[in-house]
Amino acid sequence: MGHHPHYGGTMSRYGRKRVSRRDVLKAAGALAASVAALGGGAWLLQRMDDEQDRVNASDSYTTNDHRTAAELKEITYKGKNYRQRPDLESYLFLGIDVMGPAVGTQSYVAGGQADTQILLVLDNAAKTWQLLQINRDSMVEVPVLSMMGTVAYTIKQQIALAHAYGNGREQSCENNVLAVSMLLDDQPIDGYFSLNMGGVGILVDLIGGVTLTVTSDFSAIDPSLVEGETITLNGEQAFEYVRQRQNVDDQTNLARMARQRQFLTAFEEKVRGMDPEFAVTAYEELSEYVITDMASGTAVDIADKLKTYTEQPLLTIDGENTVEDGYWAYYLDEDSLQETILQLFYAEI
Repeated sequence: MGHHPHYGGTMSRYGRKRVSRRDVLKAAGALAASVAALGGGAWLLQRMDDEQDRVNASDSYTTNDHRTAAELKEITYKGKNYRQRPDLESYLFLGIDVMGPAVGTQSYVAGGQADTQILLVLDNAAKTWQLLQINRDSMVEVPVLSMMGTVAYTIKQQIALAHAYGNGREQSCENNVLAVSMLLDDQPIDGYFSLNMGGVGILVDLIGGVTLTVTSDFSAIDPSLVEGETITLNGEQAFEYVRQRQNVDDQTNLARMARQRQFLTAFEEKVRGMDPEFAVTAYEELSEYVITDMASGTAVDIADKLKTYTEQPLLTIDGENTVEDGYWAYYLDEDSLQETILQLFYAEI
């Protein structure tokens, strides 16, 4: 399978643990940063900062990319030469198809599937940020973990299954990070934030619902979701709207990804007006649904950059949908994949 990609830091260093009341505000920063990166706006964590002292500098790091100029890759594509850009950070945000809290088990195949996978890339030199939305059906080389938790081999399957290997907590997240890094030519990934999908409904109810125009026919799933009508989704409706694909649209994940983008935009509009204390409440309500290796200082750093850096257009990778053994398989277009890698991580020389 080639070498393992270099993780920017020790992946378990900031593993989730029981926090004291003193740390609740800081821990809420990780949640706020994830909401920001997924479309919620960096305003949330910034407003929290206005209400409290700045976290210690020792609890924050600017980037995990410590490569020297000599270590930056150079590649040639269609007659042009490219070099990896320095001063990049990337963070993977995962939505796990599990309703309950992220309790984990002793099994090595206990993780739920990661139906939502979004990579945030920060360019600290250009002062820009960009999101890559990865199709969960993308057929890629997925690391398969042994009972000991090590990579036994890789197999070409849906990238959503990368999280299914492992204990359903940090181990599964790290395996998903590895799969995404491998897909993107071993690009370092500096951290992850995963939210079990059962937490989506809780979050939506906390903010009093999300208003949008229903773009799909949900009559077979939830008759209250009427195509063409503008409604305020409650938590249960929002969960169905971003999760369902059977008997909706053409039943592909591409259609669901479009609904997820629509939902995130509407979510951002709603949370902009929320009280700063919302972040604390949200963390307290969702902490059992979240797994992350991000330090609170890192979350503050990310949120600051999302607020001040220039956003670039969201990217997806082109491909072709087929059905294999009753399951959707999305085969990535190699040129689109390479061009996405170049746009996110490289500069022409």
